[in-house]
Amino acid sequence: MKKQIVLIVTIIFSSLISFAQSPNDMNIIDAQDTVVFDISHADSGIGYIEFPVYFLSNDTINALDFSFKYNQTNFSYDTILKLAGYLSITSNYNLGDSTVYFTSFSITTFTNNTPMVKIRFNVSSGKFCTDDLNSVLVYLNGDACSAKITDCITDTVNSIVAPVNYNESVELFPNPSNGFFQMNFNTNSSESYHLIVSDVNGKIVYKQNANSSVGENDMNLHLDFLSKGVYLLQVVFPTMNLHKKIVLQ
Repeated sequence: MKKQIVLIVTIIFSSLISFAQSPNDMNIIDAQDTVVFDISHADSGIGYIEFPVYFLSNDTINALDFSFKYNQTNFSYDTILKLAGYLSITSNYNLGDSTVYFTSFSITTFTNNTPMVKIRFNVSSGKFCTDDLNSVLVYLNGDACSAKITDCITDTVNSIVAPVNYNESVELFPNPSNGFFQMNFNTNSSESYHLIVSDVNGKIVYKQNANSSVGENDMNLHLDFLSKGVYLLQVVFPTMNLHKKIVLQ
């Protein structure tokens, strides 16, 4: 009788252990989990391209990391914009190994199959496609998983056009600055434009409407009310988008 009781208790205890372990077994990151660099849904214009990154997984995800190299002959890395508000992100371009590194985390569970960030490049020539991104490494919850890079689409919406008859970007000096910049750019026509400054998370922190004149345009830009850090300045015209990374110190 005692042996039967011991056997029953052993079976119940083993079942409880097996049940307790099953959720962890279901949350293992492997090649079935994928981080997608979705170039096929890129937004692009004169002199720039940006495309979303998201993941596909049935697991509970609280951290996304990746690194990559790219075609530096035709493109230059600009920034990574945060799309999911709950993310804490860090990114940088390492000159030593010519690699972009990105890391993110949140106590909030990441949303599956939803764009998390956008990667922005400046374009000097050509069209950004799959072969322009290489040495890609991706991680979910700190564990390696698979990467997918969708290819570019040739159409009027997603075609990338290098700057023609315009400066490739707006010039500011001094840069870095304590908040007072002299801004300069050239145009071939007189038209209205939007001056937009956004932080590294893509949040607009300053906006102004103005009108340009034919030729060289100069204006003083006062941003001393902003916190120290890196920002993206855009001069948005109906037919072009000039942009410049600025630093407040």
